[in-house]
Amino acid sequence: MPEYSVVIPVYHGQDTLRPLCEQIHQFFTATNRTFEIIFVYDCGPDHSWEVIKALQAELGSGLIKAIHLSRNFGQHNALLCGFEEAQGRFIITMDEDLQHRPADVEHLIRRQQEGDFDIVYGKLGELQHSLFRNVTSRMMRLLLRVGIPDLHPDYSAFRLIKMEIAHYCLDMRNSYTFLDGYLTWITMHVASTPVTHQKRAAGQSAYTVGKLVAYSINIFATFSNLPIRLLSLMSILVFLLTTSYSAYVLIRKLVYDDFLLGFPSLIISIGFGVGLILLGIGILGEYIHRINLKTTRRPNFIKRRLD
Repeated sequence: MPEYSVVIPVYHGQDTLRPLCEQIHQFFTATNRTFEIIFVYDCGPDHSWEVIKALQAELGSGLIKAIHLSRNFGQHNALLCGFEEAQGRFIITMDEDLQHRPADVEHLIRRQQEGDFDIVYGKLGELQHSLFRNVTSRMMRLLLRVGIPDLHPDYSAFRLIKMEIAHYCLDMRNSYTFLDGYLTWITMHVASTPVTHQKRAAGQSAYTVGKLVAYSINIFATFSNLPIRLLSLMSILVFLLTTSYSAYVLIRKLVYDDFLLGFPSLIISIGFGVGLILLGIGILGEYIHRINLKTTRRPNFIKRRLD
């Protein structure tokens, strides 16, 4: 039974998988730790699967596990598939493009051992994406920090996770999978450690502008209550304002009767009616958000340990 399972989702890695595998093998062999590598092929546009099968033939199926998904399911779903097949006590996730240094796994392991953390994130140094990608990544992190306050500020795709924590993620079901959102629901015993972020060794990122925008929207709609909470507060505010003004118009009509004919009834019906509709939408939104949380099978509690 290996101690560490390295799970790597693969989409566009035909030129980087072999050197990545060699560096992982070199690190774990040099540190005398048992390990396995799990490649989850997410149906990319290149010949990554042929490279994976060649590596498996060279190093053996005991060391290299190769999983071919039936279609493209996305990076986070591919990781969950890898979690299901992993045998190690700890799972390490990293990208296929060599922007995460396998040698930095040592930092993750040492940090985990310092406090017996459930999760350790690799805190990326200076990002080596394009200028546009760096700006959009920082903007998205800022938005997520506001929308999901419990999300660890140093979250990244370079992680070390205890096996039992990873398995809790497999029980959750959602229309959109965001692994770090799941992990936030499971544990707060999380740490980070500085690691190097290298330039992409080959190819281009699969994340286009459209995909990044869709990614952010999906995360907010699924894991953050901020949008619906803002809508609820705005609906309450509009309802109070329209109701107050309608009451003012009604009282003035009864006391002074100085409005044009039909104006009070129009204002009261429209103002109060619109406010009531918006309030109803806000209440429905709160219920829908709770239904969403229920359907995700978010755990009501998890015991970290029992003495």
